[in-house]
Amino acid sequence: MTKNDEKYLIEYINLKRHEYLNDLQVLLGYAQLGKMDKIFEYIQKVIDKCNDERTVFNSDMDSIMKYIKNKIEDK
Repeated sequence: MTKNDEKYLIEYINLKRHEYLNDLQVLLGYAQLGKMDKIFEYIQKVIDKCNDERTVFNSDMDSIMKYIKNKIEDK
């Protein structure tokens, strides 16, 4: 792994942490408003996103790094 790859990986980890916190804040907002239907929809959306990422992360390292670089560059 190159230094550049390490940089992208660290940025990706920070991006994912930020996304997870946002997801939790959205769920908290729905819960405070009593919108259970929205909570279930949002949880399913997060699960689908995680499953898509799992597919990538179960592949080879080149595909993983390409995915990470694209996520960082698209933010």
